[in-house]
Parts: sequence; structure tokens; C-alpha cells
Amino acid sequence: MTRHGAIRRAGRAALLPALAYLCASLPGPLATQSSAWAIEAPAGQAAAPLSQSGTTVSDETAFYQRLQRVTHFRSLRGLGVPDSVIEELSHGNADRAVAALAALADQGKLDANVALVRVQHWCGRMAAVRPANIDQQLARLRAELAPERAARAAGVLQAETAFQRHAGTACARASFDYRLIEARLREAAAEGHPASATELAQFVRDPAQRQALLQAAMDKHYAPAYYAVATQLLMAVQRGETTQNVSSIREWLKQAGREVPKAKLDLANCMALGCDGHPADALAARAFGTDAARDGEPTAFLSMVRMPWGSRMSRSQLLAWQYFGDRLNEAGCMGDGYLGSATMFSQTIRMLEQGQNAKLLQTATAQADDLWSDFGARAMQENGCG
Repeated sequence: MTRHGAIRRAGRAALLPALAYLCASLPGPLATQSSAWAIEAPAGQAAAPLSQSGTTVSDETAFYQRLQRVTHFRSLRGLGVPDSVIEELSHGNADRAVAALAALADQGKLDANVALVRVQHWCGRMAAVRPANIDQQLARLRAELAPERAARAAGVLQAETAFQRHAGTACARASFDYRLIEARLREAAAEGHPASATELAQFVRDPAQRQALLQAAMDKHYAPAYYAVATQLLMAVQRGETTQNVSSIREWLKQAGREVPKAKLDLANCMALGCDGHPADALAARAFGTDAARDGEPTAFLSMVRMPWGSRMSRSQLLAWQYFGDRLNEAGCMGDGYLGSATMFSQTIRMLEQGQNAKLLQTATAQADDLWSDFGARAMQENGCG
């Protein structure tokens, strides 16, 4: 790899995060009705028309910084990145964050060098952002969200636009020493640093070399390496490229799930469909999928409604979990995917509420309160929004 090689190219920092069979199974738009856990526009903040849309907008600058803080917390999880760096990134101050990480890497902190790779790719995405048509986006959101939610969505869209502009400028100022970052990554991987080996494996074209890097990290029980290997094999199986070693997928996802909530969900979806050579077992899968929801894994809530393991729950239980996830999203705990999650929860909750009597809705609300009491703090801590 060179300065213009694989590590510099944006969009390659993470493995494919979703299972192919899950994407293929998603139905069309969900039915709509009323939604629980609706929020009010933040008190004390002036609401004003947004452009020509007629939609009011609340000031969500601080909330959007919280969304970004969660996004970077999740991206840099397990690397021991100082809170001050996360805070700089949440404000879009990429140049300051990069300077701090580079100083740590100069001191021999190998995890800081891995963090530099990830921030570099995030900056690549910021550079590729094109100005959004806010009115057009709001027109779609207004069709899905209650008025108070649309007001917050408008504020988030405005804050996002300002943030992206600032972050793009800060990224342009950031001093990335690409050759040094790559050299350190290769050297650390060769010396057996599991995070560096797992990160480097994403950019290696030779399958045997990539597998060797991941195996070295797995030998040190590094959970993200287990997840990377399991995901790669699962994707290969879904594409019909291999049928070898399929039964290992389940064990690798179990190992990864000890530290990676998304791995628990992928395991649940895999088990529910029998994707790994074992018979489908939706009942056993439910335990793993539900545990991912307890961790606040954003994609667990939609899977719960659309995958076989969720069908083992009652309507009130499903609703309660959607209320839980919606509340978590409104607390900012799903990061910069807030708008997509808000729309998804609105659609899903309306579908599940449709045609149900008041008693069932009351039961679901009470169950949601219990879930929040039991697992809210855990989910918030897991996602860095506690």
C-alpha cells in the first residue's frame, strides 16, 4: 500500500455490517398509526419556520454533538482513546483529535495508531459529503413523524449540515502522516498486536495473508477478529462461494459476542435461519437477539420484528422493545443514524399498534418502563451516552 493505496481510500474502514440474508428479507414500508414515546420540542428553545417547508425547527446543536459523540465512541470502542479526543471529534474538530492521537502514537501507543486509521476514513466520508436538500428530506420525514418529532428532525438536519461543513474543513487541516501510520500498522501487526492485525486485514488483497492476520488476532482471543472472520465466511456462504467450515460461524460469533453486541444479533439471525449448517432454531436464537437489544444494539430492534426469533414474542413484548429502542434513540444513543432510526421506530411502532386495544397498549407501555428500569443504564453505557 502507498499514500494513495488502500488505507487512504475512504469507506473501507469497516467490514460489511449487515447480513445479506437479513437485507434480502426486509419487506416494504410498514403500516402507520400513532406512536408512543413522542417527545416535545426542547423547552426554552425558539421554534421557527425552516425555509419554505412550513416545518418548525428546534435548536439541536448540542443534541447533534451528542449523536456524534456516540458515533465516535462506538467506532473507537476498545482502543483506549481518551475522552478528550472523542469530545473533539463530536465537535468536528478533526485536526485537534488527529494531533492528539498522533502524539500518543509517537509515544508508542499502538491502539492510537489504529484510531488514526479510522478517523482518517471518517474524514474521507466527510470530504465526500454533498450539501443536502433539507426541505426535500423534511418532506419525507413529515410523512412519517409527529409534528414535535419533525421539529427535532429539522433541527438535527440543520445541525448536521453545519457540522459536516465544519468537520470537512477541520479534516482538510488535519495532518495525517499516511506513510508513518501505515508503517506502524504493519509493524504492530507483525509483532502480534491484535487490533493492528485486524485493522490491516481489511486492506490486504491476498486472502491467505488476510486470514493469517485475523488468525493471529484470534489466537489472542481478540473479539473483533472473531467477528471479522465469521462475517467474511458468512458473506461467502451467502454468495455461494464456499460451503467449507460453515459450522464454525456460530462459535466465532459467540466468541465475538462477548464484546461486540452486533455479533450477538448476527448470531441470533443466523441461528434463526439455520445459515451455518445447523437446523434453524428461532427459540434458541431469541436469547442472543434479546441480549443484543439489552445492549442497545441499534439494528436489534428491527430484526426483532422481521426475523423468526422475534416471532416467539407476544405483540405487547415486541411493542415494549420498540418503545425501549425509540426511547434510547431519542436519548441520542444510536449516534448519527438518529434520523433513520427515528423513522424506522415510527413505522414499526405504528404497525404494531394498529388495531390493538387500549389494554394491550397499556401493558406494552408498562413492560417498556420495566425494560428501561432494568436495562436502560446498561444500554446507555454500552453506547457511550450514559
